[in-house]
Amino acid sequence: MRMSRLFGRTLREAPSDAQTPGHQLLLRAAIARPLAAGLYTWLPLGFRVAKKVEQIIRDEQDRIGAQEMEMPVLTPAEYWKETGRWDGLEPITFRTKDHNGREYMVSYTHEEMVMHHARNEILSYRQLPVIVYHFQSKGRDETRPRAGLLRVREFVMKDAYSIDADQVGLERAYASEHSAYVRTFQRLGLAAISVESDTGAMGGDLAHEFQVLTDVGEDTIAICENCDYKANMEKARRKLPDPAPIADVPPAAPIATPGVESIEALEASLQRPPSAFLKTLLLRTPKGVVAVVLPGDREANDAKLRKLLDVPQITFAGDADFAAAGGVAGFVGPVGLTGRVIVDSSVEPRGYVAGANQKDTHLDNVLAGRDYPDAERADVHDVKPGDLCPKCGGTLKLARGVEVGNIFSFETYYAEKMNATYLAEDGTRKPFYFGSYGIGVSRAVQTVIETNHDDKGIIWPFAVAPYEVHVVALPMNDETVRTTADALVSTLEEKGVEVLFDDREESAGVKFADADLIGIPYRVTVSKRSLQSKSVELKARASTEAELVPQDMAVDRLVDIVRRAREAAAR
Repeated sequence: MRMSRLFGRTLREAPSDAQTPGHQLLLRAAIARPLAAGLYTWLPLGFRVAKKVEQIIRDEQDRIGAQEMEMPVLTPAEYWKETGRWDGLEPITFRTKDHNGREYMVSYTHEEMVMHHARNEILSYRQLPVIVYHFQSKGRDETRPRAGLLRVREFVMKDAYSIDADQVGLERAYASEHSAYVRTFQRLGLAAISVESDTGAMGGDLAHEFQVLTDVGEDTIAICENCDYKANMEKARRKLPDPAPIADVPPAAPIATPGVESIEALEASLQRPPSAFLKTLLLRTPKGVVAVVLPGDREANDAKLRKLLDVPQITFAGDADFAAAGGVAGFVGPVGLTGRVIVDSSVEPRGYVAGANQKDTHLDNVLAGRDYPDAERADVHDVKPGDLCPKCGGTLKLARGVEVGNIFSFETYYAEKMNATYLAEDGTRKPFYFGSYGIGVSRAVQTVIETNHDDKGIIWPFAVAPYEVHVVALPMNDETVRTTADALVSTLEEKGVEVLFDDREESAGVKFADADLIGIPYRVTVSKRSLQSKSVELKARASTEAELVPQDMAVDRLVDIVRRAREAAAR
């Protein structure tokens, strides 16, 4: 490809709204362009990268015996309604109706569609197990698209689905996909780690994410410094320290706290640490108001609460809810509340200061089980740096990460909701065991850029680079340089090497800056100076050193370099 004909232009400066280094380079290197908030067009360079990412994903899915297919972007509402996700996903999905008034959702994911096909195509245990996958556009009405392709409103996902006869088969498929993901991200040049994660709107109980640790990530990952425990903050747990022996707690007594309505204000007023207080959250649910009680030094975990309460989102109580539950805003506490009370697992058997449900008043020496119900205990708090690992007791640290893939084990969750069964060997009908496995192509590309660049531009891993060799001719108006470069490019392309040829009438500074910005693995410079010694200059993008290669050896040398790089990238 000649750069003089390339659709898309490099930018000297990034747009002011580019949020991360990778976002800036995505735009400056003409990889993609925004069409609207969260909607991007792949330019030719980026399209080539995306297709290479897809092919690597496809290779690894095929390796484990998955079968490629394709399902529609528009998905009928009736299947989503069978599982209850039509209503649950309403805030974050795009919907439409046809001329007959039939409702559709722009595909968010395809679990329901695969399960519908499975119940019609798979009649007997003899047809199991099976894994199918496709590459398809997904639509998600993100309220805050960010960082280029890291969070968008339309993207291509590879989603795979395993269908098995029993739990053993599902576990085998889950392990196969996990291994395929490990190989996929290694080949993409992404240092992804597998972490426990929340299933969220997908349903089921078991899930893992593949996270790439980077400061631009929006996920927080808890990592043990001693063992292999890793979990997304939405799922992270900690080992609770053994409670210290506590003497008898005196009866709860009121404390006057005029105008003191927060943990921070209580700290200042009573000169006690945050751990000495209880915070009580009142939440509105379809089944009524729920009180959640936590120590003052802990934050409630939104995902854990959603899972526990079985609600799509957390809604805080309003004035009417406070009145119904017997609470007073700013001074709410668990003592005397009506309705369901959930006590966080980190609340210890000792006295705390808590709201008295009276204006300008708190209670001292509030004890769970004595002064308020303690029958329902649950882990609903975030972990913090320095907490103890639930697996080995080591120290937890927190890091930022980008989720580049996820895998879910649903067991029979979807099959039971959709009455999807097969004829088992014993003659009975049994539900399918189901798993789902996704990788977002555009997010993978953006993460590659975020984690593979320097101050000059992108440094593409060889396997996903838009081209393999970047030939630069200097100056292009010199006939010898032009004809030599043309011949080199033609011969390399004949031998199957992917070449980007900078044939523009630009200065050396502009051409070298663009070569570094675009980041193709190998740059070959054909110049008047190098030709004086019958040589061309060869430089790897990731290296600071260049070398002169004899002109008559250049093709063989480059073909050999590319061959070895391809072999290494395919391992």
